[in-house]
Amino acid sequence: MEMAEWTSRLKKRMTLLLSQTGQQTKNIKEKSWSYIMKHKKQSLSIAAGVLILAVAGVSADYYYTSNTYSIYHVYVNGEEIGVVNDPNVIHSWAAQKLKEEEEQKRGLKLTLADTISFKEETKFKGDFDNTAAITALSDIANIKVEAVKIVIDGKAIGYAASVNEAQAVLDKLKEKYAGNDGAATKKAVTTASLSEPAPVEKQVGIKEEVKFEKDTVTSAEVLSEDKLAELISKGTLKQVIHTVVEGDCIGCIAKKYGITSEDIYRNNPGITEDTVLQLGQQINVTAMRPLVTVQETEQVTQQEKVDYNVQIENNANLPKGETKVIQEGKEGSKLVTYEILKENGQVVDKKVLSQKVVQQPVAKIIQRGTKVIPSRGTGSFIWPARGVISSGFGTRWGKMHKGIDIAGSGAIAAADNGRVVFAGWDGDYGNAVIIDHGNGMETLYGHMRQIKVKVGDVVAQGKTIGIMGSTGDSTGVHLHFEVHQNGRLQNPLRFLR
Repeated sequence: MEMAEWTSRLKKRMTLLLSQTGQQTKNIKEKSWSYIMKHKKQSLSIAAGVLILAVAGVSADYYYTSNTYSIYHVYVNGEEIGVVNDPNVIHSWAAQKLKEEEEQKRGLKLTLADTISFKEETKFKGDFDNTAAITALSDIANIKVEAVKIVIDGKAIGYAASVNEAQAVLDKLKEKYAGNDGAATKKAVTTASLSEPAPVEKQVGIKEEVKFEKDTVTSAEVLSEDKLAELISKGTLKQVIHTVVEGDCIGCIAKKYGITSEDIYRNNPGITEDTVLQLGQQINVTAMRPLVTVQETEQVTQQEKVDYNVQIENNANLPKGETKVIQEGKEGSKLVTYEILKENGQVVDKKVLSQKVVQQPVAKIIQRGTKVIPSRGTGSFIWPARGVISSGFGTRWGKMHKGIDIAGSGAIAAADNGRVVFAGWDGDYGNAVIIDHGNGMETLYGHMRQIKVKVGDVVAQGKTIGIMGSTGDSTGVHLHFEVHQNGRLQNPLRFLR
């Protein structure tokens, strides 16, 4: 091969190699070529060797540089979980994961609760495994939601998805106990018509201090509106069951769980204070008490009756013990405005704010007799009834007729002053009354249709004691009248005037 041709080929080869290694070998190229051109023959083999070594060195440097790059150690809460070649691998996975979770969690705003950090390292042929790092992260990633913590009297009781949902739950509880829309309402009270109930002025609120605070929690801790309402109204979402062991009693069990015996009776229909507990028996000991108290203050105006007074007047002409109605009483009416306080639907306080009498009541007037009627008779009898004597005193139909019969149909009067010693059914006499006149004299009145006195009554001469009838052994309406003196039968006609 001609020298010129060999030189040309060598020049092209060097140019190609040096163009690949870059600007950093430019000086070597220039110096090597200059030396070769000056010592074409003597230095040809030396130049070629130097060139080969230079090219080899540049190629090794290029290989090392091209295989040295950055890798990133991934840390979760300070602990390394893997190595990736780009932090965006982790960022992209986290963004996609949160998006998927948000779609499943009613659009809640989610966030990674864990702290993810990276440490960069430049290393020759550094090892990384994106898939392994993502798998490790997915196993421990703690995804939380931005939620609203409900705090009642300083104690956190649950989490809602938003302030609106939390408020909606409280409004539903207000509505449950207070009716209407559960919100505070005011209406004017009018009294134009007594036939229609007056509108109600109502204030509704929560007795306890309720606060809403922002927080981040696991999505499982966020309750739906229904579950949150159940928790607040019952005090728990979990039912607690006790298994009876030897020595248990209702009071002992209640004390153990911090509830009352009434809670156990209410939770377990069929169990009473007299129930004998059995070993192994299951008892619901859940204490269901609302976590909030819905207070409802109402101003209610309603029409009420006003009782009438009873006035008593003495009447000296009326026998003592007797009364006479002079004027019937009549109830009045009034409008009364109450302030009523309810807690969870139960009235705990009620007070009168005002009242106005619309119609005055009319008093009932009764005259009371003050005339003293002596129980001792005068010894002179008046006729006890109007009518005709249908049968006299003495033997009749083969046996003794002990008195006289007066046929008629009117009232029967006491023949003289005295005290009633018998009033009721007396065999053949039917309905009968016996009066002791206090002077050894007694009178009997038989066959009455109606008795108008009772034992112990003191009656004046002429006082109505009954109505003629035909009770007992009788053949028609009449009065059978007897007179006894010191226990012996007498002919009544001897004493009647």
